[in-house]
Amino acid sequence: MLLPYLISLVSEGKMATYEEEVKVIIKALQDEPDFMAVLENHKVTTEEKISLLETIFTGKVENSILGLLVLLVKKGRQSEMINVLEGFLERIKKESGIVKASVTSAVALKESQVEAIKAKLEASTKSKIELETIVDEGIIAGLVIRVGDKVVDASIKGEMQALKKQLSKLRPA
Repeated sequence: MLLPYLISLVSEGKMATYEEEVKVIIKALQDEPDFMAVLENHKVTTEEKISLLETIFTGKVENSILGLLVLLVKKGRQSEMINVLEGFLERIKKESGIVKASVTSAVALKESQVEAIKAKLEASTKSKIELETIVDEGIIAGLVIRVGDKVVDASIKGEMQALKKQLSKLRPA
């Protein structure tokens, strides 16, 4: 039901503007739980919620984005507002050819290492990469790189799990 609306917003050619505005809205909604509580309160009428949104966002965000927020309230989906906006950001990235990736390491990587990994991923995928770095001491050493739905596990923990799997298949003669 909301997907055609989201697609129409993406196709208007204002993706960079929408992306920045939606990021600001998401941050504001996450930082102000009281605002979300008002939007989710059943004692506050739909018209009051819409009026509140219009008061806060008119002139500050594109009318299309405000329209999306109003539509969510009209459909009673205000509790899903952050999820819908995050999905919208993902759609913008996809339409812009940006691929999300993550690199997990046992210790924090230097900026030069992160940039080198990002450059290699961009070269191999022929896409712009948005790279998230994660520190997980549990992998012991090495890296786990996720690009979209593909995973390259070059960690000691991953190698130990692979070895354990191989050993469990061995049967005594």
